[in-house]
Amino acid sequence: MADLRRQQLQVSRGVIGALNSEEFANPRRARYHHAILEGATRRAEELGFRLEQFWVGEKRLSLKRLNTVLLTRGIQGAVVMPFEESQDWSEADWSRLSAVRLDYCLSHPVLHTICPDHHGSLLRSVDRLWERGYRRIGLYVRRASEARILFKWTAAFLGFHLTIPPDNRIPPLVFESPDREEFLRWFDAHQPDVIIGHHTDAIGWLADRGLRIPENIGFFNLNTTQDPYPAAGLDLLPRQLGAAAVESVVAQIQRTERGVPAHAKTITLEGAWVEGPTLRPALAASTPSTPRPFAA
Repeated sequence: MADLRRQQLQVSRGVIGALNSEEFANPRRARYHHAILEGATRRAEELGFRLEQFWVGEKRLSLKRLNTVLLTRGIQGAVVMPFEESQDWSEADWSRLSAVRLDYCLSHPVLHTICPDHHGSLLRSVDRLWERGYRRIGLYVRRASEARILFKWTAAFLGFHLTIPPDNRIPPLVFESPDREEFLRWFDAHQPDVIIGHHTDAIGWLADRGLRIPENIGFFNLNTTQDPYPAAGLDLLPRQLGAAAVESVVAQIQRTERGVPAHAKTITLEGAWVEGPTLRPALAASTPSTPRPFAA
């Protein structure tokens, strides 16, 4: 009977559109993307809605065509899925929609946003790495990824530098695309003892130098969903992000809030630390950790 009532609610409450860009093609991002959809779909069903994907782009729906499709279908809510690079969707008619964007994927318009707490998650991660005895912590990230999240990884990392001695500060490597030679030049110049990054390809590049992980150097993955390599890192909780996005849209529908908000709100979820074989074990409870010299 509970299932029957749930089905009846689904019929009566309608469809939420999950708006994708056809430019999305990165297989690493695909895993993360799929997990977001999984969480959004489940939460929509629990709230009596159905989630349906719409692909937007030159070879799919134009933004003007999307306006017509959503209006014809009577769709009141939309979740804008994350893109590879930020895009301008000002041509879409948002006046009839209750909508959110996942991450800062749209440059225009500025909608309510659901995203990981990139800044806070990185700060708490480097704190834990310091407690494990790592002193030369290196960060390497792709420029387009950083731009999409408003440079929050690098902002947090450079803020961390203000709390440690100058000799321990390593400039982040911000690259256009993963490049072995560029990475190894940066590594040779700065000799980090642990590396934070998205691309586990670096583990193989270090192995080519005869370095063993975690014996000689540590590695911490900024998004464990994207890469199946068994590494310590951050779970950015994509299923929970998808669920939170749907909850926000449904709440707007219930309050009859439509269109681009005058004052957009942002909901962030802190990433979860994931233990893995690429870091030294945590210190025993009886062993006191070493605080950062300049920490407040």
